[in-house]
Amino acid sequence: MTIPERLTGPAILALAFAANAAHNHTALGGTLGHIPGVYPIVFFIGIGVVLPALGLGRTVRREPMAARPLGVALGWRDAIAALAALVVGSALVAKPLGFIVTQSGGIERVATLFAQLLIASTAEVMLFLGAVGMGLSALLGGRHDWRFGLLLVVVASLLFGVFHFTYPAPWNALDTAVTVGMVWIAVSTLFVITRSLVAAVILDNMMATVGFATRDLTLPLSPAMGLLLEILAIAAFVAAFAWARRGTTAASPSPVPR
Repeated sequence: MTIPERLTGPAILALAFAANAAHNHTALGGTLGHIPGVYPIVFFIGIGVVLPALGLGRTVRREPMAARPLGVALGWRDAIAALAALVVGSALVAKPLGFIVTQSGGIERVATLFAQLLIASTAEVMLFLGAVGMGLSALLGGRHDWRFGLLLVVVASLLFGVFHFTYPAPWNALDTAVTVGMVWIAVSTLFVITRSLVAAVILDNMMATVGFATRDLTLPLSPAMGLLLEILAIAAFVAAFAWARRGTTAASPSPVPR
């Protein structure tokens, strides 16, 4: 069964909402969540990275010119965009993290959180910019002009805020949903300007680090494991995207002989 392209993005997002809610708010989800590696591998990599990669690869296979507007045409522009994300992110996090990094062990704490959160930020960007962008592109008939960009910022930010109600406390409060929705306006605006998923991941991760550090929250994942999962996520994205991009080409019917 093949999902129509215009429904691929919404289907991925619906699955992400349902899976995260089940993980955080059901007995089965809680049980599976205690198994080391299940949540980051199944949700972050499987649903958050591989599925958007397959959908984006399928879209780019049909419409190669959509690669850059959807952020999957890796090139020198991404290096400049990544630098811009670091500059913008540093300006935004300087005040909230300023006091923390001056404390004993503060720099190590922030660096640890940054490494631990990378896999989550990658999945968030792939879902709420990759999958959302893919869905909006299909809805608008492949249009990637200013209307696409504006709609992407609005829709992605709203969905990202609502998505946090699938998490446990303290992330499922209304004020938190509004706050992260505002953060996503910045992340998605950067993406619309640069059309770089890499830059969006960097800015999102910097903002997520602020959220955890200022709330004095910790994660059970080691920094080394966080980086390893990020490497696996990148490899999974590249493999899934490449496979989907050339999949139908190999299966397309041969020309009728004359």
